[in-house]
Amino acid sequence: MELPSSSYPLARKSMALVLILVLIVLLSHNAAAASGGAMGGGFSSARISKASYSTSTRSRYTYSTPYTTYVYRDSCCGSRRTYTLLHQNGMEERDMRVFFIAVLVSGVMITLLLAYFDKNRSMPSVIKLQVALKGQGCSLQQDLNDIALKADTSTQEGYKYVLQESARTLLRNSEYWLLSYLSEQTKCDENQAENLFYELFFEERSKFDEETLVNIDNHQEQKRMSDVSTSSTPFIVVNVILATAGPLKLSPINTATDLKAILQKLGGLAKREILAAHVLWTPQDENDHLSAERVFQDYPLLTEFKDKLD
Repeated sequence: MELPSSSYPLARKSMALVLILVLIVLLSHNAAAASGGAMGGGFSSARISKASYSTSTRSRYTYSTPYTTYVYRDSCCGSRRTYTLLHQNGMEERDMRVFFIAVLVSGVMITLLLAYFDKNRSMPSVIKLQVALKGQGCSLQQDLNDIALKADTSTQEGYKYVLQESARTLLRNSEYWLLSYLSEQTKCDENQAENLFYELFFEERSKFDEETLVNIDNHQEQKRMSDVSTSSTPFIVVNVILATAGPLKLSPINTATDLKAILQKLGGLAKREILAAHVLWTPQDENDHLSAERVFQDYPLLTEFKDKLD
């Protein structure tokens, strides 16, 4: 039975709608591969350490009367000076007042100088390092999974462990390096550094379709990828986001040799220098694959090396 001619436009519209829905389903299935892992922590322990440091470094001045004992003490420098003035010395009251004022002014100047140098020394930096690797034959995923499952991410010792072990496993897999990106931003104070750190962390974390392994601030969660995708050219992308107590002044990455030097420097940082450290990697699921198209879509700042490691 023929359809009336008036029903043709409606049929064409229905067929077009069906085709569009099929394409959406297919495309969403292909784009679903991006399982992610995240581990690390930061700022809480560092802030406690800083508060105790600030309290312990305050200078203290004590005195009783102009004719007894004056004490000037600066616990930061570990010094204690005691001046005892006696009636028998024959000093006039005016001389003692001048002496006391001189000691007080000197103490204030020392405190201001210490605060100035401490401020300039402790301008924090936020670093973001991205590395893309060839996934086939690379053991990086399993290594990072093991680190995340073992790490205590509630302490600065734990941040150091995450950073050090992640740097080491990246170095062990240097033959698979393909692309990299590095940025370092120095901030005026810790609050600004913390805001930037979590902004970068959220930006990179939101690129995952599913978080399948998390150990952040000792909150742990692990689950299987619900929709695993396959790719003929699998890749792995690792993000290291780090906040340090002072600027590291890292050199730009032009070669694989530059990246090797930077990873060695990050892995060798003392725990007191690390305010926060997060490591993210995708895909986390070893059965999942990340395509080249997805790498260049989500990580457009990655660039090639100008050399290759031997």
